Amino acid sequence: MLLTPEEIKQQTRELWRTCFQDSEEFMDIYFEDKYTDAANITCRPDGRVAAAAQILPYSMKFYGSVVHAGYVSGLATLPAYRGRGLAAQILREAHRRLYRQGAVLSFLIPGSEELRRFYEDPRHGAYWTSTYRAEVRLTADSPDDGKTEVSCPDDWSDDLYVFYRRHTVRTPFILHASRSDFFAALDLCDLEGGCVLTARRHRRMVGLCLAVPADGGSYRVRALCATDDHVLQAFARYLANRFGATSVCDLLAVPGSAAGAQPYAMSRVVHVEKFLRTVVLAHPGFRLHIGVDGDLDVPENNGYYLVQDGRVSVTDRRPANIVTPGGLAAMFLGAQPVQMRMMLDE
Repeated sequence: MLLTPEEIKQQTRELWRTCFQDSEEFMDIYFEDKYTDAANITCRPDGRVAAAAQILPYSMKFYGSVVHAGYVSGLATLPAYRGRGLAAQILREAHRRLYRQGAVLSFLIPGSEELRRFYEDPRHGAYWTSTYRAEVRLTADSPDDGKTEVSCPDDWSDDLYVFYRRHTVRTPFILHASRSDFFAALDLCDLEGGCVLTARRHRRMVGLCLAVPADGGSYRVRALCATDDHVLQAFARYLANRFGATSVCDLLAVPGSAAGAQPYAMSRVVHVEKFLRTVVLAHPGFRLHIGVDGDLDVPENNGYYLVQDGRVSVTDRRPANIVTPGGLAAMFLGAQPVQMRMMLDE
């Protein structure tokens, strides 16, 4: 049975409704601002959508270069079709597609520790936990500087996105949110009873904060950009005075070795040679002899790699260390504070 793109979209939405606990309002935001026909991968064993995922494109700042990355979103299978390997088929097609597109990395955010183990399996992508977050509290200990004006605007103009891009463009390790990603995150924050705050000095924007109510009268920061600590404190002070926030907490991107680090996103390398070349471009003196194995989806990645003298080459000489494509990603990303904001995962 041939389906039109709109029928596929609606059946994918029905699948999402069946498998997840999200509201119709959330799905409105997701399927209008995030979903595209090109991003959607489906399995239709009986002519209708039985399993699907969206492979959302992102640009990523990685060792000084901007690379293409994919984010696996909404992977789901109807209950009657589970156990048939449909999710594995979708992930395989996702990785093959990303490889053809020249992507370097693929990311996903597991919803549970059980799913984290599921995605570590080579049959399900050989992902590995590679990004971490730690909870920090925003305080307003110092006196108000009298210069920073915080407001909660009713209308969101493009200057909010322009400020966000300018503030984050030089962040060393970050998945950049597109304009549609950005405004989808603002819409979700508003839907969940949160607030979008701006900070200005002499009408010049110096800060942006998305915060939503949490347990016990506290507020949880979803996204935060600030030019200095006075702006951070101004946001905390405003949330306390205007909304009665008992505390304001943020989950800050940190290296995996940091105190209080909590596992967050998983990743895997999609194109090993391109990944290693990007590292070498930033660090020409870097040396490494490593093997990659267990990539069932992109077997072109399996092999032994020698990095030296500013070059990456494939060798027949077996190295002492052999990793999965997820393990390779974790080697280089796990020690970095990788920022992944506005993913609509919380």
